[in-house]
Amino acid sequence: MDYYLAFPDEAAANKVLYGAEDRPNFANIDTIGVIYKRTGGTDEEPVMTALPGWHVNVRLAGEDDKALQPFSVTPATPARVWG
Repeated sequence: MDYYLAFPDEAAANKVLYGAEDRPNFANIDTIGVIYKRTGGTDEEPVMTALPGWHVNVRLAGEDDKALQPFSVTPATPARVWG
């Protein structure tokens, strides 16, 4: 199962995604970070605005998803997907 996640910030994401000695709690973590959306400007000089949160995709490989559920979002057009 794939999860699109939005955490309040990077530190909150790291608390869920990584355990002792910074070892990942999940086999497949794709950190996107801050996502920017175009909010105006021109093609030559676009105006971009940061969306709130720290964004991460996780593809489960048999792990428990309980820790991810509170941060799960459903983007209309994901910034990045698993190929």
